[in-house]
Amino acid sequence: MKRIGLILVSLVGLLLVVAVVRTLTIAAPDIPSAAIDDQIDIDVLSVANRLGEAIRFETISTQTNREANRGPFVAFAKWMETTYPALHAVASREVIGGYSLFYTWPGSDPTLEPILLMSHMDVVPIAPGTEQTWEEAPFSGKVADGYIWGRGTIDTKASLVAILEGAEYLAARGYSPRRTVHFAFGHDEEVGGPLGNVKIAEMLKARGVRLHWVADEGGVIADGLVPGVNDRTVALVGVAEKGYVTLDLTAAAQGGHSSMPPSDTAIGRLARGIDRLQNTPFDGAVEGPVALMLDAIAPATPFVQRLALTNRWLFNPILTPTLLGSPTTAAMMRTTIAPTMIEAGVKENVLPASASAKVNLRIHPRDTVESIVAHVKAAIDDEMIEVTVFNPGREASVISPTTSEGFQIISRTIQDTFPGALIAPNLVVGGTDARHYEIVSDNIYRFIPIVLGPEDTARFHGDNERTSVEGMGQAVRYYVRLIERGSE
Repeated sequence: MKRIGLILVSLVGLLLVVAVVRTLTIAAPDIPSAAIDDQIDIDVLSVANRLGEAIRFETISTQTNREANRGPFVAFAKWMETTYPALHAVASREVIGGYSLFYTWPGSDPTLEPILLMSHMDVVPIAPGTEQTWEEAPFSGKVADGYIWGRGTIDTKASLVAILEGAEYLAARGYSPRRTVHFAFGHDEEVGGPLGNVKIAEMLKARGVRLHWVADEGGVIADGLVPGVNDRTVALVGVAEKGYVTLDLTAAAQGGHSSMPPSDTAIGRLARGIDRLQNTPFDGAVEGPVALMLDAIAPATPFVQRLALTNRWLFNPILTPTLLGSPTTAAMMRTTIAPTMIEAGVKENVLPASASAKVNLRIHPRDTVESIVAHVKAAIDDEMIEVTVFNPGREASVISPTTSEGFQIISRTIQDTFPGALIAPNLVVGGTDARHYEIVSDNIYRFIPIVLGPEDTARFHGDNERTSVEGMGQAVRYYVRLIERGSE
């Protein structure tokens, strides 16, 4: 028995030695030297002022009455034409779905598959009653204190203007692409893109066009957002995005007067069902985009964290539950469950005969709408609670490869523009219009060249949205390089 114990101790020691050696041999990547930005001469303040002008167009998307107040979209399109004459002289523009814009900058070699750069014109509304909490008026587009302020400066008029600025810069200098470059600017991304990029993608498919790669919004340059990576920024490049579905849970029970309640009520039944569901989470694992991201950041983390990340074959039983304990990483590792609405009763002394709730689920690529409905029904385990799909839902996207030319071009361009940034593939937990292009491309990537820190995350769809003047200069330089490399 003692001999067996010694053998087991020796095996454990050997495993630890192997893990430590592996960890020590994985060093942080060298920080590449900065690109010579003097070669791309950008008047940063002028760019900032033009973004401010773009912000003043109140191109708002709402869930209801979506086609109302489209005047700002028409005016914004006209502004683009006037503000970027060199681009409009070399590229054709088509209006799709009434307001979305699709550009074609023809390449000299029509045998090459074109590339597509995307952004969207629409923004979310300002939450009623929050206008006074903004440091600058939400649609002022004011340039102050080193920032451009207003709704859309992050999501995503900054990238839209930076794309236009980059294309204008090249067109004004006589640049001629070898590979055709397309630009798509949707007008309804914030409500799913049904009349914009859905139609553009279908149009390209009908024309027989295959896109070499697609670049849309998604990840950012994360500064202090990735735990353990404190002295490097991380470029989060989305290689996939989660799906989306909302389910209706409806519980039935005997109604009547509240003075003589039965042992089981509709609200009580529904509450128990929701509680069982939330206590039966979907499986989560370190795989796919999450595994790629951890591999990318591991060399830049402290020793103990690097030991766990680079030796997941040994530490997964500890690492996986630890990561699932954080809402941020858990959202990338599994389908999430979020009860968001509940409705029951008409009067405080009347027992409702039914109670309903809406549960929003963001679908991990390993799951489907069908498997999710089955999981929810099994978790609730109550025949008196009906589970139905509230909206059509959308499946998670496919996972794009990190070995493609498109991913390599994006990575190289990031490193040139943001020296020292780690390139980390990741899973985008929100939705983008990029998913619509799966019918015409296998290589779809989600990244905007904007630096965001911990204090900026609440600005997405929130108050005091802003982007830095300096950051806009970096974004324009990024798109100049991306268009050049992508169209060579």
